[in-house]
Amino acid sequence: MGFLQEFLLIFTDLLNNAILLFGLGFVYAATNIDQSTNKLIKKLFLGVAIGGISILIMLNPWTHSVGLIFDTRSVLFSVTGLFFGGITTGIAALIGIIFRLSLGGSGVYAGVLTIITTSLIGLYWHKIKLLFPRLRQSLEYYIFGLIVHVVVLICFFAIPWPTSLEVIKNTSIPFLVFFPLVTVLLAKIVTNQKERISSQQKVKKQQLLLQASIDATKAMEVFALDKDYKYLSFNEYHAVSMKEYYGKNIKEGTYYLDYITHPHMRNRIQASIDRALLGNARTIIAEVESVKGKFLEEHYAPIIDDLGVIIGVTVFSQDISERKRYEQSILYLSYRDPLTNLYNRRYYSEEVARLDRDEFYPLSIAIADINGLKIMNDAFGHDAGDLLLCKVSDDLVKVFKNENKVARVGGDEFVILLPNTSREKALSLIQEAKTSIESSRIHDMSISVSFGLATKENEEIVGDIIKLAEDDMYTHKLFEVASHRNETIKTILKTLHEKNPREEKHSERVSKICIKIGKQLGMNSDEINMLKAISNLHDIGKIAIDEAILNKPGKLDEREWDAIKKHPEIGYRILAATPEYAEIAQDILSHHERFDGKGYPRGLMGEDIPIRARIISIADSYDAMISERPYRKPLTHQEAIEEIRINLGKQFDPKIGGMFIEIFGESKSI
Repeated sequence: MGFLQEFLLIFTDLLNNAILLFGLGFVYAATNIDQSTNKLIKKLFLGVAIGGISILIMLNPWTHSVGLIFDTRSVLFSVTGLFFGGITTGIAALIGIIFRLSLGGSGVYAGVLTIITTSLIGLYWHKIKLLFPRLRQSLEYYIFGLIVHVVVLICFFAIPWPTSLEVIKNTSIPFLVFFPLVTVLLAKIVTNQKERISSQQKVKKQQLLLQASIDATKAMEVFALDKDYKYLSFNEYHAVSMKEYYGKNIKEGTYYLDYITHPHMRNRIQASIDRALLGNARTIIAEVESVKGKFLEEHYAPIIDDLGVIIGVTVFSQDISERKRYEQSILYLSYRDPLTNLYNRRYYSEEVARLDRDEFYPLSIAIADINGLKIMNDAFGHDAGDLLLCKVSDDLVKVFKNENKVARVGGDEFVILLPNTSREKALSLIQEAKTSIESSRIHDMSISVSFGLATKENEEIVGDIIKLAEDDMYTHKLFEVASHRNETIKTILKTLHEKNPREEKHSERVSKICIKIGKQLGMNSDEINMLKAISNLHDIGKIAIDEAILNKPGKLDEREWDAIKKHPEIGYRILAATPEYAEIAQDILSHHERFDGKGYPRGLMGEDIPIRARIISIADSYDAMISERPYRKPLTHQEAIEEIRINLGKQFDPKIGGMFIEIFGESKSI
């Protein structure tokens, strides 16, 4: 037999074997076995099935001689290793090896090596291919098949010599040309099957996820209707809601609008569906006509088929009553002052623009400003200031009858909008409010509010009217605020002395000492009177210190001492707000500074400390030393004088201190 005839015979037998392999490949492709499955039982089953395929292939080989057969198992096991992993490939290879051993013959070793090597190349191809540049899939599979069958030819050297050489010669063309192509085709079949299964699983997962998502929600009704308003589908929550609300069990094909009994609700829903059926998606928020306070957010969208024809509508309906109430509460808060609960500047700005129309004329605008809020905060704390604001707010609402008219537009400023109110009527209401407010007292301090008023009759610009009201308020404030502040300072001082009677006696004694020093320094009567006023007011800041600290029987701890050291600053803030006391406020702030710069609160040194503060410092310290305290005995007059002498140039001004010693040093007392 010639070489060509023998080659054709070999090729024909191997082609028939390959056709059998492809037939089995297409049978595999027709199944839904997923080669990437993680379940052990499926991997075992697949390994047995592929092992069976290998037996079937080896039963239909090209036979060179008894025990020396050739077939496409190299394609089968390499592709199995490539796609199905170690467990499946190992089982299939084991079955193939056992069967090949059972056949025996001179080619048994080469046959077993072929199964082992091709399986290993398939299993480790993901690492082997890293040696090559990135290739297109078909080219990669071809190179894979070529390498596999080069190795197979090498395995043929396990056939006894010289038969092995003859076998390699006769099979090299089909194994190096035909089998790589068979490998490509089988690998593509498996790849396509893998992608098909993956796509099916993805679609199935998406369908399950979609249905689960629709059914899982307990807050949204989802349903679809055809063009005749009949149910196409619906989620479980919609069915439950319809049962609870209407007492009906709905089903596909029934007429949805028959369930909607309220005529206005039915008309609203039908109008939205009709609009969607015309191709217009729509989202609306509606209050349920039959249940006050219940709000639904409804989305209507057309269902369009593959031809672009509208065949129905989907409806998504969600109860947003809680969200609506929350939004309304946020809107309410956005227009409200959190302290007084009056409307705020935002509301006022919008409301004044709304009222600027003929139907609301005459429009009177009143502006009210509290006198002394800062002093109240500084003297008695912000809680007292807040109480003052709330008291004024309550009285304004009570007098003007309608809270919509009153807004807090600043820290201590209010605006009252009075539509259809003449100037005369507005003035009467303002006087009533002023009388009501100023009849009350907080911490024994009188309350004072300055009002301004302007009225828009017709064509005036509303901004100009507001400006006139502000100017009128400031005019009244000029006359009212001074007397109120003076009264407030006196009230604060009186309250301090009532809380702590020792402070009043202390201030009187300090005042006497200061007057004598002032006269010795040659001060005139105005300066002496100023020094006397400072002496009386120097501890006014203690009004804001906790009474338990001021009257503590024992020694102060660090926290309490820090609180006490705040009183010069507090006194300064109280007095600096009052023009007639502003000049002495710096003296009050500085009366605990030391000549050497180690005092408080600013650490001033030497003559940077105001002279009146330096005088107060000596008088205050002397009286403190000779006064009895629960936690120590008083010093004698001479002991106190000596203490001042020791601290000249340190705590005290040496010139003024020397003058103090000169005046009082020989006396047994002041």
